[in-house]
Amino acid sequence: MKKIYFNIISLMMIVISFSSCSDWLDVNPSDEIKEEYLFQTGDGFQTALNGIYRKMASFSLYGSNMTWGVVDAWGQVYTMKQASTSGACQAMQKIARFNFNNSELTPTTDQMWNSAWNAIANCNELIQQTEKADTTLFYHKSYERQLILSEAIALRAYLHFDLLRMYAPAPASNPGNKTYIPYVNYYPAYVNENISVSECLNHIIADLKKAQAILYQLEGKKPGNLTPNTRFQEAGSGKNLFFSLRGYRLNYWAATALLARVYLYAGMKDEAYKEAKTLIDADSKNKFFQATTSSYYGPKNIEAGNIKMYENIIFGLYSPTELVDWDAAVNHANDGQDEGTQYYLSWDSEMIDQYFGEEKNQDWRFKYQFESKYYDYYYRPLKYYKQSESSSYGPVNNKTIPMIRMSEVYYIAAECLFDPTDPAKMNAAKSYLKWVKQGRGIKNAQMDDITTTEQFMTALLSEMRREFVGEGQTLFMYKRLNRMLPSFDNGDQVASDAIYVLPKPEAESNIK
Repeated sequence: MKKIYFNIISLMMIVISFSSCSDWLDVNPSDEIKEEYLFQTGDGFQTALNGIYRKMASFSLYGSNMTWGVVDAWGQVYTMKQASTSGACQAMQKIARFNFNNSELTPTTDQMWNSAWNAIANCNELIQQTEKADTTLFYHKSYERQLILSEAIALRAYLHFDLLRMYAPAPASNPGNKTYIPYVNYYPAYVNENISVSECLNHIIADLKKAQAILYQLEGKKPGNLTPNTRFQEAGSGKNLFFSLRGYRLNYWAATALLARVYLYAGMKDEAYKEAKTLIDADSKNKFFQATTSSYYGPKNIEAGNIKMYENIIFGLYSPTELVDWDAAVNHANDGQDEGTQYYLSWDSEMIDQYFGEEKNQDWRFKYQFESKYYDYYYRPLKYYKQSESSSYGPVNNKTIPMIRMSEVYYIAAECLFDPTDPAKMNAAKSYLKWVKQGRGIKNAQMDDITTTEQFMTALLSEMRREFVGEGQTLFMYKRLNRMLPSFDNGDQVASDAIYVLPKPEAESNIK
């Protein structure tokens, strides 16, 4: 075999067994692993898959840049008035002003681009190796082989989708046949032709449907026990540990939710609603991904460390230190100093009033995920603030990057269903939105006055602004709708490619 080095930030290979959750999930950058050694055993395939997840959880991707870092700053999620102008916030300051070609930003966005394509290359290599691998290599034979294959395919689609959302216009802006990024589905890939937005979405949908079909047979038909605790906490031992912790993996329900997200972005509302309704019906039966938090236990759980309300996270990435370290450096480095000299990302009082409105005093997201600063004029987000490791929920919350939530599934269903000419659909859509609101402490969520599509979308966008702080989705919801991007620092921005499309790096040859 040709000696190709598989360039992957991966877990150390654990040949005999997995002794603990940290063995399975924590990453130590390894030396380059020779391809022919990596794929000689089933453990090597597991190592390659886990390495992709940990690559995605790194600072350059979803550990910061593509969630609450540059993408949220780009989406005007925060006011940057209290944020530092150096360190990790330097790039955020520039992208928040749409200075896409600024020399203080481009090293960060170039790294984001390169890291995403590197992760895709690793997906493709793993897919190709798994497709031709003999099932006898795997401890659980065909089941294990198919599980690894389907997750790698779904991850490839996930990464391409976010690259498309960043580096190409949304379908709603009518990009036509102009080409933007490639869809790379083989390894090694030396020549990659850019394709249109619609073509890329077709590839993404095809991959997700393929992965979903496999995953349905493996876990969708018999969901077993997927309570929040079992999804995100260690279960099993030895060889079986790899098959637990499904909340940290792109599982069947996550693939279905992601497919709903992609369909909605593509403007395919009927298809998006069908996928969302599948999850809502399953959740009504199994109670696995509650979009609500118990009105009795909710505040107690949040105070006990459940700051991310993780019970409704369908898929999250595992990040043992990056999240809390980054938050400490950006939002808490100046703790103890006079409030007027502290640096942190923030919402100001005007943003709070606009997006929380009269529900502010009921909404747990305001009460627990924001901290009043500077005489109630600024509010610091606390979603990634380190919780006590001795608390009931702290260990999970400190290490989890939310990637897709059940609440988003309800938002998708509500948007797809709302029809002011059909009272039954209109009321059903309101009930979906109300369900999430009530699960965030708003017992008396009122929507009787909403009778038009614009009124409903205003209420829905306001709700999503609260829910998605720090999760990298706010920018894309405005872009998807081709709507004006509200900004409290720069003035509201008219929808256009000038603000919604990130320029690709000059050296596009880095796709390998």
